[in-house]
Amino acid sequence: MNSTDLLEQFRLDLNDVEEPYLWSDKEVFGYMNDAQRMFCRLVGGIGDVSSDFTQLAYTPASDWVATSPLILKIRNATDVATGRQIDVWNEEDMRRRGFRFNKVPGRVQRLVIGMEEHRARLHSYPAQAGAIQLSIERLPLESIIGADQAFEIDEQHHEHLGLWMAYRAYSKQDAETFDRTKSAESKAAFEVYCFEAAAERARAHGKVRVVAYGGI
Repeated sequence: MNSTDLLEQFRLDLNDVEEPYLWSDKEVFGYMNDAQRMFCRLVGGIGDVSSDFTQLAYTPASDWVATSPLILKIRNATDVATGRQIDVWNEEDMRRRGFRFNKVPGRVQRLVIGMEEHRARLHSYPAQAGAIQLSIERLPLESIIGADQAFEIDEQHHEHLGLWMAYRAYSKQDAETFDRTKSAESKAAFEVYCFEAAAERARAHGKVRVVAYGGI
């Protein structure tokens, strides 16, 4: 199923098959894009270790590195040159363990997240240039904006995106489209589905400790 297929399914499900449509193609694709992103936020995101932004380059000029706004969670971090584990901490971890940021150069051992949006801080201050490889959970790379686009989430979930789309559609402030009851029912059904999908995913991958990215 691609974006065109789901558009057609949406119109059948909501009985919006005759022109002029109650919801334009542009509106429906917007709902579709929001649905895929919301699915990722609720279920856990798309695993990625190969996109360009999963590698964070740094230099001795700064102990800050930019992180992509698409990142939902950082699962793991390693030094690219050595393969050595880089601990992923938050600011509270630093305080609790008695570490502080300073300008004393050293080997980077920690990536501290959650201090600022879309940035992480290195500890210790880098003595030389290097790079950190991240294993992440992320939002989709591309927005759904038109026909024949592929989804990034697994195909088994595609048709269920229609539940969130219906929630958005019935929330449209228009006399012909607004339906508070159907909107609420569709939203609840989508959230239940995502809860079940997340539980299924957890069972498939086993119980692992996941570090949440502070920017989302």
